[in-house]
Amino acid sequence: MRSAILGDALFGAGTRRLAEAHGHAYVYEFGWRSPAVDGLLGAAHTVELPFVFDRLGLPALRGRRGLLGPAEPPASLAEEMHAAWIAFARTGDPGWRPSTGERGIHRFDGESGESGESGESGDNGS
Repeated sequence: MRSAILGDALFGAGTRRLAEAHGHAYVYEFGWRSPAVDGLLGAAHTVELPFVFDRLGLPALRGRRGLLGPAEPPASLAEEMHAAWIAFARTGDPGWRPSTGERGIHRFDGESGESGESGESGDNGS
């Protein structure tokens, strides 16, 4: 519980305020929980980077102490995140609506098979 509160205070709350002040920002939350370090790493800051760059196969990222842990990470999540970042780089639109005070934050979690908008709070607004 303490980690969730501190994580939201350090990353989530400030990100949401900055997005609201900007008025037209594409905000996402990465919710896939890494099983690394016996599951203690969770959805920590930077865990999404191998998904963003679609680099799940790098041996240094795997194993009990590797960033992605010993289990097979969801390749479909890497494909989805990578495609969104490429689309944003090419067109300025990652494929979801900009976040505003009334709308949620786009969530990538890899568990439901689909990602989408969430509420205003979360693990890691990036």
